[in-house]
Amino acid sequence: MVEPRSITFRPDRWLTDSRVYNLIWMGQWLERADNIARVVNTFARMAVESGSDMLTLQQSLGNAAAIRGISVDDPTRTLELLLKQHQVSSIHHSLATARGNATHVGTVELIRALSEAVLILEDDNAMPQSPLDALLLTDLVLERLGTVYKVIDDNWFHQEALSEEEIYRRFVQQQQ
Repeated sequence: MVEPRSITFRPDRWLTDSRVYNLIWMGQWLERADNIARVVNTFARMAVESGSDMLTLQQSLGNAAAIRGISVDDPTRTLELLLKQHQVSSIHHSLATARGNATHVGTVELIRALSEAVLILEDDNAMPQSPLDALLLTDLVLERLGTVYKVIDDNWFHQEALSEEEIYRRFVQQQQ
């Protein structure tokens, strides 16, 4: 039997090609969800600050939707498509797909944190009726994404600073 090509990330753990693939795609879907949520949040914040109505917010999001390949025939559906209705370029789809990738490589805490973010958008009452509602919803989604990032940091990266001895040991190990 042929061993799968692997790279080590700790002496006792290996990342196979399929795990690396899932990590990369999980990261890309998280980045897409974060990007869309921040764009909608920014436009909603500007609409709230200027006193604009929902139609103005929807129309201003038209370019953001077009950049993501979303064809919007009815401008009143732009926000709905960006949040959860578009099959590929919505925040909901991006988070759900990232969660699917996380099931192959992530911890239970990561999957739970992603599920909480997905559930916010699956709520039937989640569709904003005003720019303020859109702002509050995207604030909540971004807060949950912050939790996801914290789980990733806590599980995969060391939070404490390395001692000088550990830095030297790793340097020597790389030179061998």
